[in-house]
Amino acid sequence: MNKYYLIEMFEPTLLYGLSLAVLGVSAAYYYGHFSLLYAVLVIVGVVLAQISVNVISDYFDYASGLDKELAKRKSDELSGGSSLIAKGLIRPGTTLAAGLATLAVAALIGIYLLLARAYILPIIIIAALSIFMYARYIKRVPYLSEVLCSFNYILISFGSFIVLAAASSLTYGLLFSFIPAGVMLGGNALFVNSVPDKDIDRKYGARHTAIMLKTSKNIGLYYLVMQSIAFMILLAGIYIGAVPFLAVACFIAVPVTYYVFNGLYKGNSKKYGAYLSAHTLASFALAIILSASYLLAI
Repeated sequence: MNKYYLIEMFEPTLLYGLSLAVLGVSAAYYYGHFSLLYAVLVIVGVVLAQISVNVISDYFDYASGLDKELAKRKSDELSGGSSLIAKGLIRPGTTLAAGLATLAVAALIGIYLLLARAYILPIIIIAALSIFMYARYIKRVPYLSEVLCSFNYILISFGSFIVLAAASSLTYGLLFSFIPAGVMLGGNALFVNSVPDKDIDRKYGARHTAIMLKTSKNIGLYYLVMQSIAFMILLAGIYIGAVPFLAVACFIAVPVTYYVFNGLYKGNSKKYGAYLSAHTLASFALAIILSASYLLAI
């Protein structure tokens, strides 16, 4: 049974937070600031915090009855949640305890970093509130889930940066790389992941963007617009020299955006898993290329 707890905790989405933390660390190194201890602590802290929010969210989905219904789906259908609790593969109480334990360790790391960098307190408070409030409250507010997710993921890069470089080293140029990566790996990834579950989610009180947009055409257009905004911000940053020119390689992800948009727009539900995988890999690649562009530009 232990392997299922590992599956529950170490989901592929951990790549999101990990890559954004690495992006923040790489940008700090580019601007002449680095500490191996702080780099390791901030990356581990981010990963543990994301584990906690994933696990706690799955627990409350189970407690509400949502996961029980999702578990009835055929195995080849995509589901936004793991449903391991509903399938009886892991225990609810133990799962919640695991989520709280990882949150506690992440909090300890946060406290340690806070003692060295007091100005990260607002970021820690926002992250903690998001973890505790997402499953029960935030996902029930129309359109808020994706916006807050993007904001939190952008903060991961900024938080990682200022832990190593200090708040006084912040520059507006970071917005041109941190925002696109945060939006794609945060709000847009959550959006694509929530599309296949939107009908069931609605029954249990969720009001995320896919639910509010209703039709596949609106869903596809929303995705295209958000992706386009992210790419345009990145392009503007490269053009004005705020982002290293090597980041132009990020635009290899543009065809993937069209592929996902076309599938969502047409409502091709049989390939939702492929669309999510494509978006995830392309966004992860974008964050890694951005990180590499900072390192190679040195």
